Amino acid sequence: MKKNIIAVLMLFMLIISGCSEISEDALLPMMGLEWFAGYEEIKNRFGSETLIAEREKEENHQIQKMLDYTDMSLFDTACDLTLCFNQNGLIGLNYHDTEHNDDYRGWLDKIETVYGMPDEEGTGMASWYQNPLGKNTSVYLFNLEEGVQISIYATVDSPDKSYQKQENAYIPVPEIRTPIVSAVTETASETEMQNTEETTSVSTAVLRRQTVTSTVQNQEDTEPEPETDKPDNSEILSEQPETSVTSFTETVQTSTTTTTTSGTSTSAETSVTTAVTTVSFPETADRKEDFLLNGLEFYGSAETEKSKMSAYTQLYEYQTEEAGQPWELIMEYENVPYLGKNCNAVLCFTSLGLVGVNYFDAGISSYSGWTKQLREIYGAPDEIQYDYTAWNHNPIGDGTAVYIFALENGVQISFFADDTGSEIT
Repeated sequence: MKKNIIAVLMLFMLIISGCSEISEDALLPMMGLEWFAGYEEIKNRFGSETLIAEREKEENHQIQKMLDYTDMSLFDTACDLTLCFNQNGLIGLNYHDTEHNDDYRGWLDKIETVYGMPDEEGTGMASWYQNPLGKNTSVYLFNLEEGVQISIYATVDSPDKSYQKQENAYIPVPEIRTPIVSAVTETASETEMQNTEETTSVSTAVLRRQTVTSTVQNQEDTEPEPETDKPDNSEILSEQPETSVTSFTETVQTSTTTTTTSGTSTSAETSVTTAVTTVSFPETADRKEDFLLNGLEFYGSAETEKSKMSAYTQLYEYQTEEAGQPWELIMEYENVPYLGKNCNAVLCFTSLGLVGVNYFDAGISSYSGWTKQLREIYGAPDEIQYDYTAWNHNPIGDGTAVYIFALENGVQISFFADDTGSEIT
């Protein structure tokens, strides 16, 4: 199931639209090359350039060949260049400004001048995927540890001019040689995740195996009690399932004490009252399991785990059945807190029980913020790409994996348990 979900999410990045007239400036990065031109053909054509390496790499069981050149340029700025090939020919060009001839902001200005505002932008990357160099093309800008990288890629895997969708096609993605690092001022949504002192309301966070409850009473001229952070009210965009949906209504009685704490600081001339809120966790709390709200447990039955989510509003409940795949029972909830953000949450069940917990944040520019937070919890990722980060070596127990996906309409954070042995449809 994990592989199927990843494949579906990666396809969200594939945008196919009609052709439009492309300016000469927009085509400059291609240097007159054609997509899917042969490896030897282009190598011979670049015979007068300084070739520093020929190499190969394997990704998703696909072999890619690389030609690395130095002393090249893009938009009148010196760069190195990597030409990337698969079995069909040229699929990508990566320009590397490792000498820091310009910074990320400078490169962003250059690219915006030619291709307009990016379709998606984070704190260390931007992308243009509305066919900036012709049909089925994308441009990516990355701020890496080694410098700035500009990638121009075909977004299909074949030179077939019919551009028909291929089943299980491998879609080429840019090679990222070093991790992406933050390059711009944090957005408001990321600041809210990381700076809890600006929030003045209380919410109750219930964690697996222990409960963190903060009840604060109004006080004056006293030290404030610790409070937990209230998630923001970002709207979540979720796709309606195509399968039949079984909805239900439950009446749940809950009580939450919500107050504001004021701490007073006095100077010789004026008295200033400031609202203060902090998040306090017990020292024994294992933050690796914060995603398991209200005592959720992997492999727990649908009935048992559903009862633990009764405090949240359920949007959908439906079962999917695809030939040759495990059947899945999906439960989706709204306004579910995770690490200080209000998210949509989706629980995935197979015959084994709960095997997936997913959170969706509609903040499209918060990918780097989520990555930073989960790095602090789970350590260095096992795999980093421009649109997903993975911890796939048992970060939360045997057979588990954690993923962050940068989607077109937000960010998905997924926690999976091994579903081997699930009942096949």
